[in-house]
Amino acid sequence: MKWSIYFLSLILLLSGCSSQKSVSSSESIILKDVAYGTDARNIMDVKLPANRNKETPFVLLIHGGAWTIANKENVQDFMDTLYTNGISVASINHRYANHENVHYKEMLADVDAALNYCISQADNWNVRKNDFVMSGVSSGAHLAMLYSYTTDKKINAITEFCGPVDFTSKEMMGFVEKAGLKEVLVKMTGKDYDINKDIDPEFFSASPVRFVKPIPILIVHGTDDKVVPFIQAQILVKALEDKKVKNKFIPIQGAGHDLNLKDSSIRKLVYSEVVKWVKQYGQ
Repeated sequence: MKWSIYFLSLILLLSGCSSQKSVSSSESIILKDVAYGTDARNIMDVKLPANRNKETPFVLLIHGGAWTIANKENVQDFMDTLYTNGISVASINHRYANHENVHYKEMLADVDAALNYCISQADNWNVRKNDFVMSGVSSGAHLAMLYSYTTDKKINAITEFCGPVDFTSKEMMGFVEKAGLKEVLVKMTGKDYDINKDIDPEFFSASPVRFVKPIPILIVHGTDDKVVPFIQAQILVKALEDKKVKNKFIPIQGAGHDLNLKDSSIRKLVYSEVVKWVKQYGQ
């Protein structure tokens, strides 16, 4: 009977149940599919390195997938790189955008709920309660930036890979249509658009570049990206420079939307830059 109780307690701990007990900061913590909200998609993985303290950077990582597909497992390599370099990280799933009731505001609410859950567990996990780093890939980068620029919480730094930042120009909307991405953009904003008419204000509200704040940001983008055009990164960099916001822009020459991360030399370069950025500005 005692062994049954022991194993039941262990399972509850590893499943990320809300009644988690405090764990020594000298021990690493790895949690899978922790529920941070009520929707089935409101789950996250958490990896906290051993010997962490309140100064250890903590990254909230958001996967890509055009707001409508994919999962946290798609950025597992990214998460593991942060963790093995002594960085705390929570990698989240969020609700998928649809035509009915989930758009960018609801996805941002998921991001906020995930961060609030991490804050609520800070004492149990021996991690910080503020000054997080937001990281994302593609649509996840869009959410990471938009959240960072619009939340009342203090975000210390951002890292973003290939994220779209500006939906306010007809040139961008034309590109979206040619790339066959109009439907996902309509789902994300909750608004339709006609290239020959004025763009709905929701597209402005969903554009991170319109809300830039003085948060240090690392930008990585392929020069041959056919999904999110390279000019989107250039637009962001110009807005940051105009406002004198600390940033580092790493163009990956000839790379597409996947940044050619299968190339070990490129992956090593990109991930090392992320780790350095997080450790420098995520304290």
